Amino acid sequence: MSFILQRTYENDVVVLTVNRPEARNALNLEAQLAFAASINQLAENPPAVLILTGAGDQAFIAGGDLNELAANPSPEAGEQLHTIVKDALIKLTQLPCPVIGAINGHAAGGGVEVLSACDLRVANPTAKFHFVQVRMGLTSGWGGVPRLVHLLGQSVTMNLMLNGASIDAAEAQRIGFVHRICPDGMSTLDAAIAWANELVQLPADSLAALKALVRYSTGKDIRYGYAKETEHFLPLFGGPSNLEALNAFKEKRAPQFKQA
Repeated sequence: MSFILQRTYENDVVVLTVNRPEARNALNLEAQLAFAASINQLAENPPAVLILTGAGDQAFIAGGDLNELAANPSPEAGEQLHTIVKDALIKLTQLPCPVIGAINGHAAGGGVEVLSACDLRVANPTAKFHFVQVRMGLTSGWGGVPRLVHLLGQSVTMNLMLNGASIDAAEAQRIGFVHRICPDGMSTLDAAIAWANELVQLPADSLAALKALVRYSTGKDIRYGYAKETEHFLPLFGGPSNLEALNAFKEKRAPQFKQA
C-alpha cells in the first residue's frame, strides 16, 4: 500500500494525498518517510500549485500514529518523530508555488501543524481542528506553534494551545486559519482544484515573490521558534505526562496527569 499518493492534474496542479484512511490518515514512520520523500521530490521540480489532503472523508491528518508511538516512546523515537516531518514541512514552506491545504475532515495535533505550513486552506464545512498537543503531554513538534504565532498572533495561539482547543470550520475561518469553506455539494478536493486553477492564471514569478515576502515579513525570524520548539518537545516526549497520555489512549480511558 502506498501511504502517500501523488497525482498531477491539468495546469500542473499536483495533489499529494495522505492515504491511511483506516488510521484517520495518521502518519506512522513509513508514512512520515514517504511524505518527506515526496516533498523533497517536489522541491526539486515544483508544480504550479500543490494541494495537500487526506484520503476519505473523515480526517485530513490525525498527527502522528499513536499506536506506533505508544509501542516505542523512547528518546530516539521522539527525535525521529520530531525531525522527519518538521524538516519536510520547513521545506514545504520554502516551495515557490502556492500550497493549498484541502481539509476534507478532522485535523488533530500534527495534522493542524501540517496545515500551518500551507499557504492557503479550504475546509469542508464539517471539518474540525483539534489542538491536542497539551493533552498528549507535549508541545507542538512539527513547527506548529512558531508558525501559528506568525499566522494568528500570540494571543490566539496561546488560547488554542493552552486549552487543547477544538474548533469548527466556521471558527477557524473567523480567526483567519481557514480562508475558504467548501460550498455545499462540492468536494473539498474539487474546491481546492478550482482555487488552484484560479491561481495558475496569475504570474508564477509574482506569486513566488509575494509568498517569500509574506513569509519573511513577520517579526522575529521563525527559525528561532523552530529551535525553541525542539528544546521543549524532545524532553517531554516519553516523559511522565506523555506516557500517561499514550497509556490512556491504549487503555481507552481519560488520562490522569500528575500536577507537580
